[in-house]
Amino acid sequence: MPADTVPAERHVLPRVLGPVAAYCVVVGCVIGSGIFMVPATVAHEVPFLGGILIVWIVAGILSGLGALTLAELGAMMPHAGGPYVYLRAAYGRLPAFLFGWTEFTIERTGSMATLAAAFARYFIQLVPPPDGIDGKVWQGLVAVAAIAVVTTVNILGTRRGSALQVVGTVLKVGGVLALMSLPLLLRRGTPANLAPAWPQAWNTSVVMAMLAAMVHVLWAYDGWINVTPLAEEVREPGRNIPRALILGMGTLIAVYLCMTVAYHYVLPLADIAAANDPQGKIEKAVAAVYCSELLGHPGVVAISMLVMCSTFISLNGNALTGPRAYFAMARDGLLPRALGRIHPRYQTPANAVLAQGLWASMLVVVGTAIVSGGAPDTVGESAGAMGWISAAWLKLHQTPLYDILLTYVIFGANLFYLLSISSVFVLRAKFPDKERPYRTWGYPATPILYVIVSVVFLGSMLVNEQSRVQALAGIGLILLGIPAFVLLKRSDEPTAAGSDSLA
Repeated sequence: MPADTVPAERHVLPRVLGPVAAYCVVVGCVIGSGIFMVPATVAHEVPFLGGILIVWIVAGILSGLGALTLAELGAMMPHAGGPYVYLRAAYGRLPAFLFGWTEFTIERTGSMATLAAAFARYFIQLVPPPDGIDGKVWQGLVAVAAIAVVTTVNILGTRRGSALQVVGTVLKVGGVLALMSLPLLLRRGTPANLAPAWPQAWNTSVVMAMLAAMVHVLWAYDGWINVTPLAEEVREPGRNIPRALILGMGTLIAVYLCMTVAYHYVLPLADIAAANDPQGKIEKAVAAVYCSELLGHPGVVAISMLVMCSTFISLNGNALTGPRAYFAMARDGLLPRALGRIHPRYQTPANAVLAQGLWASMLVVVGTAIVSGGAPDTVGESAGAMGWISAAWLKLHQTPLYDILLTYVIFGANLFYLLSISSVFVLRAKFPDKERPYRTWGYPATPILYVIVSVVFLGSMLVNEQSRVQALAGIGLILLGIPAFVLLKRSDEPTAAGSDSLA
């Protein structure tokens, strides 16, 4: 088929999203549970404020560099699928398929499961489990219910899903701004809490601790890429997608830095680090400790409601954006045809939305079974495979559902972000005359810096003992996509817009 073949009109999603919706997808997807939980982990790993701020700034700049680059690709190729489209145009069908495969099996669905688990983690503090139901099981049921709600909303209409995103983003950003202003309004906090600013000496262990903390901070920033899969449905994408990405990232970096400083202004660093609670008790989470210090018990209730709203809207953003990649893949003949169908009434990729929701729910069920199932009381000293398995199972059993799901998402996501950003070099070489409504600011330095920092970060995950297993598991999962590609691809489909071509 000709390289510029465009799919039939019945296979094209309608442009129903304006600039406000696009901006709220960026901001609303990113601000989830991270800023309410991650600062405690960062303070635990990096016990000095200067290093903490460096971690947040570097992660924000890295994400911002990615957003500046991706804005060019989204404006140039405004088709459903986002990174899938850019990877296929730059590198071909297999790398693009592996992105979609990993997105569906763990990255996007794992993010949804993680957000749903965070939502449930706060919900069960306000609505305790009924008699006879274990607390961990109750948390899993609530998480599955949250996924079911956002899946249903986004099947019923893209406008409905985007409207929920806009309203929810306004509410949660307003809530975060209110949290920041509390120390000033109540005249609480002291500059003495901002010490120590720097470590007594810089060494390799300090740098490695900062890189380990950055894994969690990048999770807090994760989601900035989400507007690009919706490009086919955004009006005037050449203008609105770059604006949404650039303004959205600017907002996020400012909000995260100000909120982090507010935490440390009110609470001593040791108290924030102690809020890195391995048992996941909400009243010990850093945002709850902060609000309790300022407002007492009503503050804990208020922060629980704010985090529930925040994570739910991020969950909705993933339900809105993620299925567009599977829809585009099916349209290109890389997934079953059913996933490429548009609902005749609601004009949504309903089957793709449903499939994503079902798999995310399955991840929650599996995670719940791990943390609520039986575990050995002690780990024997026996060597060999059985001793290793016993120790690993005990560690999983003692890890909150939220943390189990989070760690498996980060490596694969950042690997494909790296490939997507680097595709700007390939596409400029392959299609130099293609119209680009927006060109990456600072090119080629901007994408080069992103690539360098990403390589260092991914390498640190492989070196660090705490993240190595998850990183290797992520690589293994990606490689499993190769036989899946052979089994699932169809050779009888025409090339769709935004795949091999730049139509």
